[in-house]
Amino acid sequence: MGDRRRVAIAARPVELWPPDDTEESVMGTDLHQTTITNLRWGLNDLAAATPGDSVPWHALGQTLLTGLRRPDDSPYQVLPDIFVYLRSMDPRRPSLSLAGDGAPALIVEVLSPTTYRSDLDLAKGKGYSYARAGVREYMLIDPIGEYLEDYVQAWRLTGGVYAPWLPDESGRWWSEEIQAGIGLEGLQAAVYAPDGRRQLRQGEVTRELLRQEAQLARERSAHAEELARQDRQYTEELARRDRQHAEELEALRRRLDERSAGK
Repeated sequence: MGDRRRVAIAARPVELWPPDDTEESVMGTDLHQTTITNLRWGLNDLAAATPGDSVPWHALGQTLLTGLRRPDDSPYQVLPDIFVYLRSMDPRRPSLSLAGDGAPALIVEVLSPTTYRSDLDLAKGKGYSYARAGVREYMLIDPIGEYLEDYVQAWRLTGGVYAPWLPDESGRWWSEEIQAGIGLEGLQAAVYAPDGRRQLRQGEVTRELLRQEAQLARERSAHAEELARQDRQYTEELARRDRQHAEELEALRRRLDERSAGK
């Protein structure tokens, strides 16, 4: 009996920490997914608007990244919520690897009940593995403040370990790897251009297009009205000059007639 118990205990699998990400573990709530969408959308739109023949960075979301290592050196697979490479990446690829693609420049994790413990663990969790892989910037976002009192926490890689990455006075975290800032406006994640302009988020594009179309229609209407006003003014001025010339001609004829009569 005792021998069988020892065999059963020895055969029990050891739980690895942190556990590999799975499609189920990273899904989260609708707010979680919306936050990811807004960040990826904003970062990629900003990259596309940067002058040049190619995009300076490419943000991916919840795509398999292999090659990371746990503190015990076992392989670790993750599905980062947002990770950014400093070049364009093939969107058809189902996975990326540290060996083939190198480390992302920036990783953003949106905290959820299933992943927040490993996301927050810099000593043995994702923070350790990301730092060991050479990810230069690491950010955590908690839109409702359930796990982070300040909603956002971020680090930069310094000497192989993560040091605090602080926001500016407006509460925006400006990356040193890409020309972009990240912050929260209420519950909504936001991406900012270097000039401070906020990138559009999910649900805002159509509304912004309609606003611009309405503004353009108003400007066209105002321009047409101004052209019509100028046309009326020009026509009135021509008519006034015609009357003035006619009056001057009539006065000249009268003077000529008076001279002819005086002879």
